[in-house]
Amino acid sequence: MNKKLFYYSSVIVLLVLEMLTVGCNKRSKYQANQKEKSALRTKELHPDNSGPISPMTESQIYIEIKAEGEILHYQREAFLAEEDFSEILKAKEKFQSEKTDAFKKILKRYNRQIVNLNMEFDETRKSIIFICDITGAKEGNWFDFDWFLRPLSLDFLDNHFERREKELFWEGKVDGKMTRISIKFPFCISNCHEHVWPRYK
Repeated sequence: MNKKLFYYSSVIVLLVLEMLTVGCNKRSKYQANQKEKSALRTKELHPDNSGPISPMTESQIYIEIKAEGEILHYQREAFLAEEDFSEILKAKEKFQSEKTDAFKKILKRYNRQIVNLNMEFDETRKSIIFICDITGAKEGNWFDFDWFLRPLSLDFLDNHFERREKELFWEGKVDGKMTRISIKFPFCISNCHEHVWPRYK
């Protein structure tokens, strides 16, 4: 009787250990997969492999894009903690150069061009304002926003951008940072996942 009890107890212990081992392996594979996805995301955002510059603990980001003719006027304002902002100011030229080069490489990948580039450092608001014009985004009758949405893992439809009469608006978190996006047009609009075109009444 004791031998049978010992036997059955041993079998149960072995089965439990096997289940735990399988569970750990699955978890390890999942974590590895998530790590790979994170690496691909970082490569997309920082194609020069430099990664984020300085701490970059931006608490709020406001992005505004305005269409005019065939040009997109782009402005991104990032608000930082005072300590992080001060650290960036110490290497302002390097920060500006590396951020500009990374953005240019993303645009080049999507066959877009950047002109009239400027970066401002607002010491009162503790913010960094990146301003430029983007050409090459208009294709035929519509504007293509693949260059903007894909690096942020966003989609006009899947992420429920609010379509107003002449604007697409979204507010949410990107990489843990509260982000507000406004894309404005001089005409009433229709859109799909990545494209925007005039809506004719």
